[in-house]
Amino acid sequence: MKNTVIKKYSVKELNAELFTPFTISSGSHKSMTNVLFTLEAAGGVRGYGEAAIATHITGETREKTMKSLRRAGELLAGLDAANYLAALCKLEGALDGNRAALAAAQMAVLDLVCRLQGVSLWKFFGGRAPSLKTDVTVVIGDAATALAFTAKMRKQGFKIFKVKTGADMDEDYRRLAAVKKAAPGCAIYLDANCACTAKGAEAFIKKLAGMGIHPAVLEQPVKKDDIDGLAYLSRKLPMPVCADESAYSLDDVYRLIQKNAVNAVNIKLTKLGFLRAREVWALARAKGIKLMMGQMVESELASCAAAAFAGGLGGFDFIDIDTPFFIKDSGLKGYSFLSKDGVYSLDRAKAGIGVEPRGAKC
Repeated sequence: MKNTVIKKYSVKELNAELFTPFTISSGSHKSMTNVLFTLEAAGGVRGYGEAAIATHITGETREKTMKSLRRAGELLAGLDAANYLAALCKLEGALDGNRAALAAAQMAVLDLVCRLQGVSLWKFFGGRAPSLKTDVTVVIGDAATALAFTAKMRKQGFKIFKVKTGADMDEDYRRLAAVKKAAPGCAIYLDANCACTAKGAEAFIKKLAGMGIHPAVLEQPVKKDDIDGLAYLSRKLPMPVCADESAYSLDDVYRLIQKNAVNAVNIKLTKLGFLRAREVWALARAKGIKLMMGQMVESELASCAAAAFAGGLGGFDFIDIDTPFFIKDSGLKGYSFLSKDGVYSLDRAKAGIGVEPRGAKC
């Protein structure tokens, strides 16, 4: 048997506690409850993928995702990793209804392929930007907590703060004032996660301007189906308006761009998978649409895969892959190329994503 033939797979829970609940307008993660998917080739080389579960956003459950990944493992067993494009396409059809599973299975295939070739995933995607610096998220809470967290992370070296908004507008003003106070001169991103109306978002931005706060980007201010609202804000506001929940598929992004509804798109591997994400990147770049690299609550494995994708292809304007800084202990190793101030040094990864479970045979 060729050493590149996929011989085994496994599906396991990937759990970790968070330092603080990751709370947004639509729900909250109190811990990380993801899934680890492993493929092993006949020669013993393994590739790893992670499925991020965000039921309050996507409706996907861990039970369904684990079932989907077991199905993916059966589909992939016996296939030659040398024909990885056929494997990725087969997964597209089989797992379209469970995108977290699709992302994890495709991630594991690509990690395995790159490890077998002895190249990093970053180089596989082009190796354009050797390092990326992520923002850090100020989750929904009170102003005092926002002040303390921002001050701590600013001291640690972060210079971009993504503030979650939408639960309480009055408190949002206080929290944003606290962020500005704790990190003067630093960039601020806003993310409402569908919580506003178009007119409400416009008024919110106008009042922030009066406070001397000028966000660099406004992400998903309106409900995901409110394309007219996105288009209105894209015309009216001085900063890019970025689609996230409204950009769940390549079809979605195509229509958003065709209708001039947004001037930025958030690519998340968890909602698109790798093949669709690559096509969204190409379409957006061709049309001059700005790009954000985002994620759900994900460990270093999926985060570094996202960084490799963004840094490899290049052309990303906003990097939002900070959730490893919220996780106490994921049980993974090999991510020394992620610094305490949020810099992914992608040229340090030797093969594949560069992350695996502690004690694993690479």
